[in-house]
Formats: sequence, structure tokens, C-alpha cells
Amino acid sequence: MTKIQHSKTSIRPQIPTALVNENMTNEEKFQNTTLRPVIKMQHDLLFMRLESELNQAAFQDLTKEAKKQFIQNVLFKGNAIRSEVIGLISGCFTLEEYGFYRENAKTMNKRIIQIIIERVISTLGL
Repeated sequence: MTKIQHSKTSIRPQIPTALVNENMTNEEKFQNTTLRPVIKMQHDLLFMRLESELNQAAFQDLTKEAKKQFIQNVLFKGNAIRSEVIGLISGCFTLEEYGFYRENAKTMNKRIIQIIIERVISTLGL
């Protein structure tokens, strides 16, 4: 691993609850060892990017459930913002991680978006 690649992994937060064991699929291991730490590390930046969507007057007037649905729609159906958010995460991968990501992009993108949705909902106290 090069110095830059090592730097990318050394600055990631540790997540004690993101366990890895031999019974997990490679996708689950990648989620717990790479996706969750990177998403946690990028939380403030991700939230800043999503704030403009969430600060719309219409969003403020929605019920809790409607707000959750709005967040899901923005991230699952808004192609531009979805691509940008995925780029904010994948840009923090090492070369090896990015290779795995590319081979499993469809599955990994769903996992990335789902984790981000959970974090946004939790941050907003919904």
C-alpha cells in the first residue's frame, strides 16, 4: 500500500459495532470495513451537501414520515445528487477498494445510499 493509500485508511474513524466475521459476504465485509467508516468520516460534508435540499420550505412543513420519504426520494431518484454523494464516498477509497467497488458498483451504490439515508434520518431525529 502506498503512503497515500495508507493515509486514506488511517484517517477513517473506527466503528466498533461494524464487525467482520468469516460468515459474511465480501459485500458485507466491504460495507463494514470501508463504507461505514468513509461515510462516517464524510458525514459533515454529506450533510452540508444535502442541507440545501432539506432547507426547502416544503420540507419543513412535511410530517415525519413524509420527510423520511422525501429524503429517500432525493437520494434514490435524484440522479445528480445521488451521483455527487456517491462520488464523495468513492473518492475516499484506496485503489484496491475502488477496484472492488467497481466490480460491485450496483450493490455498493445501494448500500451507500441506504446508509446515508439512515444517517440523515438519525441526524434529523426523525
